[in-house]
Amino acid sequence: MVGSIAEECNFAIVQQVTIESVDARTVTFTTRGTGDGSVDQNLRKTFTVPRSEVYTLTIDGAPPPVAMMPGATGNLYLSRTGWQVTADDGQYRIFGAAQAIFKWPRCGAVATPPLTRLTVIPTSIIVRGHLHDDTKFYDIELQGPDAAEAQDLAWNGVSYIEVHLTARGARRMGLGAHARTVRLWPTRIRIKGSPAIDQAVLGEVDVLDSELAASTQHIAFTRRGGAVTLSLTQDGVNAFHVTPQAVAEATCSEPATKAPAAPEGHGKRHGTSVTRRRSPE
Repeated sequence: MVGSIAEECNFAIVQQVTIESVDARTVTFTTRGTGDGSVDQNLRKTFTVPRSEVYTLTIDGAPPPVAMMPGATGNLYLSRTGWQVTADDGQYRIFGAAQAIFKWPRCGAVATPPLTRLTVIPTSIIVRGHLHDDTKFYDIELQGPDAAEAQDLAWNGVSYIEVHLTARGARRMGLGAHARTVRLWPTRIRIKGSPAIDQAVLGEVDVLDSELAASTQHIAFTRRGGAVTLSLTQDGVNAFHVTPQAVAEATCSEPATKAPAAPEGHGKRHGTSVTRRRSPE
């Protein structure tokens, strides 16, 4: 908690930071930065702000603040002044600075966009990014021969992800066939496919686009073409030509375990109509 500004609607959340250091005067953290506006400039950067610009108390009904200790990862409540900080001689600002909503700690009634978990049958998952020790960018198609059959991408918004390669994929990246797992900083994870509730339609999202997806994602599958579950905003769900309402209805109609057959007509009311309740094209 910091001074008189703590009682105003003067703080916005920096989603997903990792605390690097804290002292009596400053807080240093790592998060996504943004440069000239291109996605390849959304790089991992470190920022330092006065401790007086960080709100650290728990706010009822709000995501908990990140702990003020090195290595902790979470949400950072940063003041308007704090959001103006830059890294690398002024070249990079904090990702999302242009869209920051300053509503904490007292104006939390401002609506936060809801998220929907949507299961997608992918036809393409392209990860673009650079290795942790290299600045060259690569595009890796996880549904193609350069990537291993099974993947487990855990994106927390601030850390590198691990991508499993085939020998061919490793050679194509100049790593040698033995380098089967690489740590990559992603600037785009573009997923194309059909929603599981309506496989007659096709959509596409970049889950690193904050207008389309949540700040954290877990994309895992054991074989190419296996279903993945994404955490999306309403715009992200609409990109797959279904609606959040349709997804909710489909989820509610799925039994948690194998259950007795539904009464006559029950499936028609809940199952068939859901797949046709699409968003406008």
